[in-house]
Amino acid sequence: MSVHFTPLRALIRPILEAPLYYEWTVQGFGMLRTYIDRDKVWRLNVWNKTLAVPNVSTIHNHPWHFESWIIAGGFTNRRYVERAGHDLHDRFGTAYSAAIIKTGEGGGMRSKTIDVCLRSMGDEMYQPGQRYAQRADEVHESFYTNGCVTLNKRVRVADGEHARVYWPAGTDWVDAEPRAATEAEITATAALALSQDWGL
Repeated sequence: MSVHFTPLRALIRPILEAPLYYEWTVQGFGMLRTYIDRDKVWRLNVWNKTLAVPNVSTIHNHPWHFESWIIAGGFTNRRYVERAGHDLHDRFGTAYSAAIIKTGEGGGMRSKTIDVCLRSMGDEMYQPGQRYAQRADEVHESFYTNGCVTLNKRVRVADGEHARVYWPAGTDWVDAEPRAATEAEITATAALALSQDWGL
C-alpha cells in the first residue's frame, strides 16, 4: 500500500461511503475502527466523541509501534515523560496511577497498580495530509475534532497484546475495552467523517 496521502485518501473515502460492508468495533476513547487488510497491519480509525465511555482513562502506551496519517479533520497527540513514584516535593509532573492491561475484547487489568508522575511534552497538532510516528513504549494521549479520520500502520512488539494505562492518582481506572459497533453508530460516524475537511 502506498503511504502517500492522495492514494490513501482515495482508498479510504469509499470505505466511509459504504461503511456497512466492513466490520467495525467501538473503542472506548471515542473511536470507530476497522482493519483494512487481512494481517491487521493497517487500521482505520474514525473519531466520534459520542462513542467515548464517560470518564474513560485516556493516557496509555501501546503493544505496537505505529505511524499515523491524518486523513480528515484535525488531530492532536500529547506525549508524556514518566517517572516512578509520587513525591509531593517533586515538581517533575502530575501524580498518576498506572497498570498493565491486556488490550482488545476480553482484556482488562493484568498487574498491580503502581504510582508514577507524568510530565506533558506539549501538544503536536496535525491536519489532513500530515503524519506522526510513535514507539510502543511512548506514553501519550489523543485529542481530535469530531469526525476526524486517521489511518495507522502498526508494527507488533513482543506479544502485541499488553500495554500500560494511566489515570489520575486518587481516582478509578475506567476501561476503554472495545465492543461491536451497531449499524446506527457505523452510519452516523461515517457520515460525520465525510463532513470533515479532507484537505481537498
